[in-house]
Amino acid sequence: MTPTYNSYRANLFVATVTAVGLSAFWFWLTWRYDFDLADEGYYWYGAQRVLQGEVPLRDFMSYDIGRYYWTAAFMRLMGDDGLFAARLSAVVYQTLGTLLGVFTCLLALQRKGAVRWLFALLAAFILTIWAIPYYKAYDHATSIIIVAMLVLMLKTAKPATWLFAGICLGIAAVMGRNHGAYGAVAFILVVSALLVQMPSRRALAGLCGYFFLGVLIGFSPTLIMMLATDGFATAFVGSIARMFKHGATNIPLPVPWPWSMKPGEVGVFWTSVTIFTGIGFVFLLAFPLVGILALAFRRFDMNSDGRKVLFATVAATIPYAHYAFSRPDLTHLSLGIFPALIGLMAAGGLMKGSRPLALVVSLLGVSLLTLSGSNAYLAHNLIKIDHVKTDVAGEQLWISRGLSERLQLITRELQEMTGPPGRFLALPNMPSIHAIFHVKMPIWETYSLIPRGRDFEIAEIMRLESSLPELVLLSDHALDGNPEFRYSRMHPLTYAWLISRYRPADRSPELEDLNLKVYLLDQSSQ
Repeated sequence: MTPTYNSYRANLFVATVTAVGLSAFWFWLTWRYDFDLADEGYYWYGAQRVLQGEVPLRDFMSYDIGRYYWTAAFMRLMGDDGLFAARLSAVVYQTLGTLLGVFTCLLALQRKGAVRWLFALLAAFILTIWAIPYYKAYDHATSIIIVAMLVLMLKTAKPATWLFAGICLGIAAVMGRNHGAYGAVAFILVVSALLVQMPSRRALAGLCGYFFLGVLIGFSPTLIMMLATDGFATAFVGSIARMFKHGATNIPLPVPWPWSMKPGEVGVFWTSVTIFTGIGFVFLLAFPLVGILALAFRRFDMNSDGRKVLFATVAATIPYAHYAFSRPDLTHLSLGIFPALIGLMAAGGLMKGSRPLALVVSLLGVSLLTLSGSNAYLAHNLIKIDHVKTDVAGEQLWISRGLSERLQLITRELQEMTGPPGRFLALPNMPSIHAIFHVKMPIWETYSLIPRGRDFEIAEIMRLESSLPELVLLSDHALDGNPEFRYSRMHPLTYAWLISRYRPADRSPELEDLNLKVYLLDQSSQ
């Protein structure tokens, strides 16, 4: 039976209450846990620079513009550019995604009353705990928005609806061009299915026209900046060209297939976590296959909301699996798993009796086990991994003991050797240090992960010459244990310039134990 308009309103109310309530409660519990010198700073430092009038991509290396302007707007309203504002802005966006995800799951649920509320609450909990790390909430929630967009298109063949769906995809691309690409692939899959079902291809073509218009409207913030902001169009196109030049957006890792784990290497608990992580990658491949077979068994009959949701999640899971497998670790699994999670819970909602609740309870249990080692709050409180309270930019955070010692040593050295505020440069992947001290990085590449060409390095050296830092903090570690991914190998010209203009400081043996070296500007070289 197709739900009535009133039941849609009831579903929206249930989804809103559970998503907002659970998200607020989880944020209150967890926001003081964990910190990251690299990726978190890439987000936090970028939002700070936007507040100072800088432009992402043009003035500093960044993701697409959406998350930075969203976060900067929150920071402006709160009068605070610290960690709390950055984390709060992310959880607000994530809450929107959780709300849409729960609402989508409820479309398939055949039960009413208390069961519906409990199902929604458990679904909200599952979607919330998978949103790790917090600063990737813009990716988690945007993938859910893509699913909701596809469901909307499958449900209603009205121009206004498809226009709005296109706007959603355009906004998704503002948050991340990869989401625009994944959403476009899913859109093609949905339109291909509708070509078989709709009696008039001309009518479908007209709907697609409205959809493309909506994409332009949704993507207009980026388009307007390309036209109105000097240098942004060149930077935007250049960032796409660099992506194609390197052939990947992430440094690959071997897939942690569950059968590749050797029992006994890391203990029972971590073996279980690794196996379930591998099962997650298997699930990403199996879900669309099983979903297509289930729909084919019904001859792709999508007259019910449940089947529409199933097809939408299958269509979204196929491209989002690429996101997860681009660097197959638990973090990237979380970035690609949301469409499949929603599809699995929606499929459970079609079951009879207590099976929907049994499925989400089981899924929650597996999720908690899989994530307990990566979520700092769960790790500290469930498996008792040691975390210590540490001051980070005025906030008291619970972080790992090793990171706490590293951060305190860095803070001490910077304060003693440059004085506040000081001019320094932390390389290759510590933009959080600059965010903590509110110090601008004198280079464009805020996060060094890939080799760069000669012209790029020369441009960076010219920036350094025009704003010489007093101190350079360098970690010349081998990323993923690969010596080719040392900063000195990836940026040989910049490294040669560095050692010619700076002298090693001999007063930091503790930092060197952490694979960090301090270089002071050699005044005699000027």
